[in-house]
Amino acid sequence: MRKRGKTDTNQIEIVQALRSAGAHVAITSNLGGGFPDLVVMYTDRVLLMEVKSKCGRLTEEEQVFYNEWSAGMVVVYSVEEALDAIGRLA
Repeated sequence: MRKRGKTDTNQIEIVQALRSAGAHVAITSNLGGGFPDLVVMYTDRVLLMEVKSKCGRLTEEEQVFYNEWSAGMVVVYSVEEALDAIGRLA
């Protein structure tokens, strides 16, 4: 089991875009253990967000977490997908 996660290269721009759109973002990518990279609150609703690079895949631990939390979690590959995800919360 990997102790700490790694940060995908697109995470910084996704976080900036989410914050610019009015979302509160907690960066949790360093937690590892399958926990998603971001905890995002928008319009008083919380969404867990796993950030992946263009060709990235979920690790085994991430897939287990996603299977258990899929109703409140999304996997995003771009700024557009992240903004679309919070847009569905409104």
